[in-house]
Order: sequence, then structure tokens, then C-alpha cells
Amino acid sequence: MDTNKPVVGIDLSKRTLEAVRVTGERIERFSGKTDDQGLRTLEKWLKKGETVVLEAGSQAFRIARRLAKNIGCDMIVLNPGDVAVIYDSLKKTDKEDALKLARLAQRHPREELPTVEIPTEKQEVIRRLSTEQAHWSEMISMSKNRLHSVFVEAGIVHLTRSHLSRRENRQEAFESLPEVYQAEASRLMRDIDHMEGLVEELEEQIRGALKENLDYTSLVMSMPGVGPILALALLGYLGDGKRFSSAKQVGFFVGLVPKVQISGTMVHYGHIVHTGCKPIRRVIIQAAWALTRSNEGGDLRAFYQRLYPIKGKKKAIVAVARKMTEILYLMVRNGEFYRHSNPVNLKKKLKYYGLHSAAA
Repeated sequence: MDTNKPVVGIDLSKRTLEAVRVTGERIERFSGKTDDQGLRTLEKWLKKGETVVLEAGSQAFRIARRLAKNIGCDMIVLNPGDVAVIYDSLKKTDKEDALKLARLAQRHPREELPTVEIPTEKQEVIRRLSTEQAHWSEMISMSKNRLHSVFVEAGIVHLTRSHLSRRENRQEAFESLPEVYQAEASRLMRDIDHMEGLVEELEEQIRGALKENLDYTSLVMSMPGVGPILALALLGYLGDGKRFSSAKQVGFFVGLVPKVQISGTMVHYGHIVHTGCKPIRRVIIQAAWALTRSNEGGDLRAFYQRLYPIKGKKKAIVAVARKMTEILYLMVRNGEFYRHSNPVNLKKKLKYYGLHSAAA
């Protein structure tokens, strides 16, 4: 990038922001707030068409979309984890993050920066549905585990977690609890009932989002194991796949690739990196297990059956999940259904989840 061209770095915190404009060696500073009035003041300070750099965070996408729309700024949002690595590799004395961001964009061409796609408002709605679903599912699971522990502590050990997952079973089992344990169990049961009600409401919104994108939903769900939750995550984070150059890149994006350690002529492949798109990664592992049990699993099921006697089930299922991710990317890019899928079974699957069209 031309070092004489103005570049603005913005460091965001919860309520405030610090901005630095770097033009050659000239530095201009701005301090403000992240509320509506603060952003209006920032917009007056910014200039149309200049490059503005942010780190991805809770407010970054909202602010990036606003500045691009209202001022016409060339917005760059960076991956904070990758930026930290670059910071460590640079011999710099800059203490302010805003100045670091501006210098980084000034010294490196855009294609060398660890950029993050700025989602549209529609994409963000879908992503928020995905993360909210994951949140409530985790909270319900934690509460059910605690409720099961209460029964175990009371000496009622024959009840399983899965048995207590059903509301009517919880109510029936509650009657057998000694009084000393009932107060805590009652609170937990009320919490679980309330959260399950929220999830039912959320699932209705998820169905609506998927039905609005029924062609996409039908395509990805033609692969065995892919249900509404994974379809939603794919819709929000993979989208049409055009921002990825290859299927392998999608595997990196999701975080289903192994760590690689190279020493001399030795190459060691470790566990998966545990970075990347968590909303897809957390669900596609479950989807991979379902696929290996499906009669329509095809080549992927055969791949798992060949691999698990050698690598073990856990490593084999991660390998299947990675291949699923790559194939789903190719399906989306090419508009092709999973080649081993049965159209009749797909129609039944969509109907089961309430995702069939009115005409179907």
C-alpha cells in the first residue's frame, strides 16, 4: 500500500474507541464513544474513501458496515489472533493498538493481511441464531447434568441423564426425592422448562430462516447427518462459498486440520488445531457420526470404515468431518446434491423438520 495514502486504525472497547489516521509520518488522533452519537462524531472526522482498519470483535462488524455505508470507507476487518502473531514478529515501539493497526495496513498489501469477511445484516442475523442456539443448548445440558447429580446424591442412581431429559419423566422422578433435595431440584427443573421454552421459540425462527433459503437448505441437507442446526451454521458462515479459493481452505477455516510440526526431515501431524469456525465445527462432528450410520453415507461411510481400524474412531470421525466440510463446499459452489442421496428420503427429511415447501 502507498505509505503516503491515509490509513485509519480504530481500536474498539466496549464503550469507547480510539482512532489514529496515519499519512506518511503524520499522525492524527480521535477519541470517542461507540454509541450512536459517538459514531456520528467519528463519521464527521473520517474522510470518504479512506482505508479504515479494525480488529474483529463484538461491535466490529456493525461499525464496519455503518462506516462503509455512510462514509464510503474502504473497510478492513482483521483476525485478532493472527494480528497478535504479526505484532510479535514486528520490531515496533508503538504502544497504541489503533496506531499498530494503521501501520500494519500501511506496510502490507491487503492480500497479505489476515482479513475477516464483513457479514451482511442478513448473514449476521443467521449467525446470531446459530450462536444463540448453541448457548441455550449448552445451558440446558449443564442444568440437566446438575439435576442428574442431585438424584445421584440422593441415592437414586438408576435414573439416567437421558431419562431425565423428558419433562414428564422429571416430574415423575421428583416425587421420589427426599425433601432435603427437593428445593434445588425444583429450581433446576423450572430453569430447564424455561430454557426449553426459549429453545422452542428459537427453533421456530431457525425454521423460518431456513425456509427463506430453502434451495440452499435442501442442497446441504441432502448429505446424511446434516440437520437444521448444521444447515443454519453453513448458511451463516460458509454461505455460497465464493470467498474460498478451494475445498482445502474451507477445512482450514472450520478448524479440522491437524497441527503440523516439522523438525529436519521429520513431519509430525498432531491433533486438530481447535481454531476456526466453531459454530460449524461443533456440529459437523456430530453430523459425521450420523453419516457413518446412514445407508446413504456412500464413499464417506466407506472411508470411515477403512480408517477407524487403523486410526481409531475419534481420529477417523474427524477425518470424515473434514471431508464432509470439503464436499459440502463443492456441493454449494456447484449447486449439486449429495450424489448418494435419495430424493424421496430427502423430501421426508425436510418434512420431518418442518422445512418442506407449501407446495410439497
